[in-house]
This record gives sequence, C-alpha cells and structure tokens, in this order.
Amino acid sequence: MPLTLSALTGNTDLRLQVKHWTRETDPMVTGAHVSELLRPSEWLAGGEILMTIGLLLPVTVTAEDCRSYVRDVKGGGAVALALGLGSDLPHQSVPRTLAEAAAAEDLPLFGVPEDVPFIAITSAVYKALVADERQSLDRLVDLHKALTFSAASGGGLEAIVATWTSATNIGAIVTDPLGLRIVTSDTVGAQPTDEMLRDLANVLAPKGLRSAMKTTIDDIPLEIQPLGTTRLRGFVVLVGNAGSRMPVAITALTSILALEFERRWLSSEPDRHQRARAFQRVLVAESESDAEALLRASGLTGEEFRCIAVDPGAGAAADLVADLSLTIRGGLIRHTNGGPVEAIVMADADIEQDLRRFAPNLAAGIGASTTPGTLAASQAQAVAALVTSRNLGHPVTYRRGFTQTWLTNATDLEMAQTFSDAVLAPLSNADPSGALLATVEAWLTANCQIDPAADRLHVHRHTVRSRLRKIEQLIGQPLDQLDTRVELWLALTAKGRTTQTTRTRHHSKKTKTQPRGGI
Repeated sequence: MPLTLSALTGNTDLRLQVKHWTRETDPMVTGAHVSELLRPSEWLAGGEILMTIGLLLPVTVTAEDCRSYVRDVKGGGAVALALGLGSDLPHQSVPRTLAEAAAAEDLPLFGVPEDVPFIAITSAVYKALVADERQSLDRLVDLHKALTFSAASGGGLEAIVATWTSATNIGAIVTDPLGLRIVTSDTVGAQPTDEMLRDLANVLAPKGLRSAMKTTIDDIPLEIQPLGTTRLRGFVVLVGNAGSRMPVAITALTSILALEFERRWLSSEPDRHQRARAFQRVLVAESESDAEALLRASGLTGEEFRCIAVDPGAGAAADLVADLSLTIRGGLIRHTNGGPVEAIVMADADIEQDLRRFAPNLAAGIGASTTPGTLAASQAQAVAALVTSRNLGHPVTYRRGFTQTWLTNATDLEMAQTFSDAVLAPLSNADPSGALLATVEAWLTANCQIDPAADRLHVHRHTVRSRLRKIEQLIGQPLDQLDTRVELWLALTAKGRTTQTTRTRHHSKKTKTQPRGGI
C-alpha cells in the first residue's frame, strides 16, 4: 500500500510529535528530504516530508518570517515539516511562532525527538516506498499471469477483458478498426456511446499503430490504445482513471489483445480460403438462383451486390486482405498471386469510405451494382475501373456513363484493350468459341434487326434470339436500352482496334527479321 502520513506517524520507532495536523486529509508520502535553506521549495519535487533542525530559524524568529518559510515549504509540494529537536540543536522544542504559522497555512508539523536521527525517518520512508513498489510489481505480475491464462484458456477477447476489469476495476471496450464494438466489459458508471467510438476510430485509424490517445468526453475519462502487431486490427478503449502505475499493465493488456487478434486471424485462414473459392463459384454460377444460394450460404443476403478490385502494393496483399476482412463484414475476398485483391460486397456498403481509410493511395476499381447472377460483369467492370484508377490516382467507380469517361482517359492501347475485356469478358468466358461475340456484333451491325443478323451469321433467326437472351443474362443489362448497345459497340470497336494493332506489330516484327537483299 502507498505510504501515507498517518502510517508514518504511526511508526512507534520514530515517535514523531504532532504539533499541527487536522487529519482531515491523509496525504501520500513520496520521499524524505533534509534542507536548512529558508527557501527550500526549488529543491522539492512534491510529496516529501521536509526535515530541518531550523539552523536559520532562531528562537526569536518573527511570526512573519515563519509564515514566509512555511508558505515556501508548502508551495514546494511538501506534505509535512519535521523539526529536529535536541539539547545540542538550535531548538529544544517547536517554536510557538512556527506552530502558529503551520496552523495558519495548514501544513502538518512534527517534532523529531533528540534520539531519533533524520536517517531513521528517511529509511522508514524509503523502506515503505520499496515495499509498496514491490507489491505493485507483484500485482502487475499477477495481472499479467491472469491475462495470459485468460488468453490461453480459449475464452478469447471476452475472457481477457473480463479478467482485466475484475483485477483493475477499469472498464474496457474492444472495437474493430471502424470503431464497432466487439467486446464490452461490465463497467460501473457511464460508457462512451457507439457514435463516440465511431468518431474516435475515424480520427485515429489513419494513424495506424501510432494512434494512442487520452481524452475526456462528456466527463468520461478515456484512454484509447491501438491493437495489432504490424497492422491496425482494432482498438481497446479504457473507461476510467488509470493510476500512475497503470502504463505497464495497459501495455500488457494491449499486447495480449493484439496477439489474440492475430490468433483469431490465423485460425480463420481455412474459412478465408473457403470464401475465396466461393467467390469464384459465384462468378461462374450457371443461374441466378445458384449464385444467390452461394452468396446466402456465405452470409451475404440482399438483392444486389458489387465487386471491387484493389492493387495491394508491393508484398502487402496479405495485410490488405486482413484489413478488408475486418472492415467488409461478410464480404467474399480473394487474391491471386500477381493480381489485385478482389471482393464481393453488399451494394449498399460504403466501400469507398473503407478504401479511403484502409487502402489509402492504392488504386481501386468498384464495379456497378448488379444481381447475383451477373456479378461476373461487375467483377470485370471493377478490373476495368482499376486500370483507370491507376492513372487518376484515386478509387474509380464503374457507373452508367463510365464508358465515355473511360475512353476519354484511355489514350493508350492497354486501356482500350482493358475496357474491351471488361465489357465483353462475360461473353468470352461463357462462350470461348466466339459465337456470342459474333452474334452481338452482327446484330448491332444490322441495326439491331434479327433477320439480317441471322443472314450474316448463316444461322436461323431463332438461334439469334436465343443467343441475345443469353447475352442479356450474362451482362445483366437489357439489350433494348441505348446505353447497353453503345457500350457493346464501343467495346467491340476497341477489341477490333487492339486486334488490328497486334497483327500490325506482329507483321512488322516479321518484316524486320527478313534477310535483306536477294538474287
């Protein structure tokens, strides 16, 4: 326990003589200091018992001199004044003027008997402080053991937080990087609201693992610590006033919570692999109902979804997948070596905000909202928008009218080819023979007339109708809309351009390698 003034005066070996002390307060004693200066305050740190033989305080010292001296001692932070008494010392008893000054300034004043050396008081103070420090360290070790046992017991974040609160009486709330609660301990008194937690996360998340802070909101003292080993995984919000020795305990808590977050991440790896495989199965589902069933089995419910594609940066794909897994609740995420990190999310998710927060400065493309059966089109759109994002320097969302914007920025061959692939990929993937592409091109060339298109293709008109219905299903857009027709026509034109350029380059290369001269 901390050394208090009452505990010090209760030490019978010291036999301190109380000359003034109202005992209305019982301050903690943090040190002992000897000084014969009339102005000792600048040598005090606060919390000491100041000892003096009053060498510069003659017996006839005036009341005003005593008041000035006592005022300086108290102003320096001393919790008490002890005057050494003895036959060979300047004072054999405590001067009345000094006692009156101590009473006027309400500074505890003691007389020290002649046979009690100051070193005995100093020794008693520091022995008590060392004992208290050892007890505190023992408590910290016990707390660390308890937290470690809670983590190892399999109780997860809930057990760790419950152990912490029980041992410290300080509430704790664990959140994800968005400030959404994961675990809340049983606390006494007011707690921060969900809105407060989200606001704090909005401020701190961009700082990553350097986001610790202390604050007071609505008279609620809070300390927020980031959780994670190499990347921000969440926050722990401590509710209440932590003591002066709590930083070591808080460090232990945050370390164990961070390790628990990493354990949860590693233990969920099989589930992530399964969800990555589900991503691909949704894209190649044969029907709307099959795709919807796969999404529902993965925890995604709703009518419309969209795909995103994000450049992970050099060697950071695993970290980006981890961040998106924490922030995109229930989303399907996959990453192929050398490719972007891709995800299927609910159409109403604020994915642009999440990308700004957890994937800053990374190129990202966001596909248009669509039904489960046509997510392949949204995925291709996301990849196309990703190419534009690399050039523009910010996330790009694929929307109606995107074609014109895209072509305005797509001034090189690579972008033209990417655009063509994005629009036509659902058709190429579903029909590698090229019959669907040939049909839509013939139909558009024939001014969207069935019979002329059938004549061009040398097939029956019912075949053309059947293929057009299939095309509508694959791209997720009706062919009777002008925007759809224009987009398909531009994509086919871009495809023709890239094909022709490729042939030209190949021909030029062959020509350059032909031997010159001849007979």
